[in-house]
Amino acid sequence: MSAQNQPSTQDQPATPEHIHEASGPAAPEPTGTGPEISSLRVVQLVRRHPLTAFFVWFFTVGQAFAFYPVLVPDAAGLPPQLFIVAATLFGLLLPAVVITGLVDGRSAVRALGHRIIPPRRGVAWYALALLGVPLLSITLTVLLVGAPVDTSWSSTVTVLIPHLLLPLLLTFLPNNLWEEVAWMGFVQARLQTRRGPLMAAVITGPLFALQHIALVVGNSPVAALAVIGLLAVFAIPFRFATAWIYNKTGNLFLVGLFHATGNAATGGSGFQTGLLATIYPNAQIASIAHLLAFALIGVVAVLLTRGRLGLQDTPNRSA
Repeated sequence: MSAQNQPSTQDQPATPEHIHEASGPAAPEPTGTGPEISSLRVVQLVRRHPLTAFFVWFFTVGQAFAFYPVLVPDAAGLPPQLFIVAATLFGLLLPAVVITGLVDGRSAVRALGHRIIPPRRGVAWYALALLGVPLLSITLTVLLVGAPVDTSWSSTVTVLIPHLLLPLLLTFLPNNLWEEVAWMGFVQARLQTRRGPLMAAVITGPLFALQHIALVVGNSPVAALAVIGLLAVFAIPFRFATAWIYNKTGNLFLVGLFHATGNAATGGSGFQTGLLATIYPNAQIASIAHLLAFALIGVVAVLLTRGRLGLQDTPNRSA
């Protein structure tokens, strides 16, 4: 990326003392009994272990939403994707915001919200977020499968609007943006201040993959484990790429957009079939080409930054 498109240090994501597993010296353990004392104990436990609290909530309450249409087929006649969106909003976003407030205070919640606002500069980062994964996914699919039968301009335009732009909106606004507020803005940002950017991605990747477990239920146990295992492997370089964008721009809007364009370019939004899945309906690669594209971009990011992924060294890294 060119120097003029990189944000100043003022726009770098915050990596001060307020992003770590504990929020300072532990308060004295409350004594006594009763609802108020129990609530204080829960709050203190969350403050000591915010990431653990987050995952306990997500893998119980959050996954209950995701598994509902699996356990109750045709639940209320609603599309299964609505329950995935609910899992994102109430299982990921809600605990990320609440725990941030409990641990770091209202100023940290405001800072998290500020990082969702679309940046006014950084053309190169917008280009990467919007075009990088779709173009790379299309290129990989053409190389592996061959060009589509109909490559006319009229046919291309007809497909782009309902099967790329519409899925992009339907996956970005209700889902992928808020996913990344939680995964990148809360989980990975905290981990990388203590473990470094590479190890943070290695830890976050498999956990991120596990959130998709409801989508593989119904397959044989071997097939389900194989899919989740493969997704976990690809999720690690994907988290390299998201960390690079976040650390260089300080912006979660771009991270969510990067995530969403990959989904829109291949399988789709859950509400609408994606571009490559429409053009190549019988080619399995068309639904997973974005995983390869994400991985390639993530590996390139590691090489370009020598493993730093844009994270600035700070004196509070070990706090």
